[in-house]
Amino acid sequence: MNCKLAILYEVLQSAWSPPTAKRGKPYCYNWPSMVLFFMVMFLKGIHSHKGMATYAKAHYQWFGWPSAPSRKTIARRFEALPGVIYRLMPHVAQAARQVNWAVFSFRWAFIDKSVFRAKGGIWHQKHRQEGIVPHSSIDTDASWAKSAYHNWRFGYGLHLVCNTNRFPIACSVTTAAQKDTTQLVPLLVHFVEQVGVVVADAGYIALQLIKQLLTCWNVFVLLPYGFKAAALSEWQQQYNCLAQTPQARLLYKQRKPSIEPVFSLIKELFHLTGENQLPYQKLSKVKPYLMMTAFTIQLMMYYNHLHQKQLATTHLFLTDFK
Repeated sequence: MNCKLAILYEVLQSAWSPPTAKRGKPYCYNWPSMVLFFMVMFLKGIHSHKGMATYAKAHYQWFGWPSAPSRKTIARRFEALPGVIYRLMPHVAQAARQVNWAVFSFRWAFIDKSVFRAKGGIWHQKHRQEGIVPHSSIDTDASWAKSAYHNWRFGYGLHLVCNTNRFPIACSVTTAAQKDTTQLVPLLVHFVEQVGVVVADAGYIALQLIKQLLTCWNVFVLLPYGFKAAALSEWQQQYNCLAQTPQARLLYKQRKPSIEPVFSLIKELFHLTGENQLPYQKLSKVKPYLMMTAFTIQLMMYYNHLHQKQLATTHLFLTDFK
């Protein structure tokens, strides 16, 4: 195995714990090595399974493989990637936290969504509601959402949780129109014992869900403002009092500087800035790709820390793996 890839492989191998034992013949290509393979492919801008198979034939020894995986194997493992990253990313975050609590702790967490432009033509809402697809290039899985920087955008949403030092700890991918509140529980379920406060924007306002998180998990969701109604319940009044304290306001001001640069880093590293489109269509392909981009940022920051570099430095990582 390539000596630089071996550093990350050791991290992933120690963090990886399969959910259940796989029946039948064991994998020739274990998941830690496959994750690193997809990371390298996306950094190099190789998105087709045919191109990945060609690269694997020439460099399979870099990943510690006895032979190159077939195109069919690569396609199958690519589709299964989201479930692996969903389990593996929090384990890597926990391992990093044990290495350096001051840098990688996540007692305070920040959550947000960024919308990425779908590949192909735009499906106007009028045609979408009528079920009319005016052009074959349109990705019919994608949907519309309003972006803070691009206004309305047709595509997919990457939901991300990071700590104060911009270190990603969990992610998920949905179509752009999916409500942010639906991702709170799936993203926080791995960290209920470590996270105390989650800082979120107005898209995460859901009274019953926020109350449930505080009651059952002791996780406080800090919103940009308190609840507004003609008659507030006692619980809502208590929440508003907590949310308006100077400490809470100071913490909320850290939301944008903490999580927005992570999205910018993903877009810069994978050439998704501005109106650049995603390299894939359909949620089944966009989901593994976008989740892998977020996981790559996590691995990059951990790698930089091991080499005593600033977490967001891309030069060393690209030099070693692109």
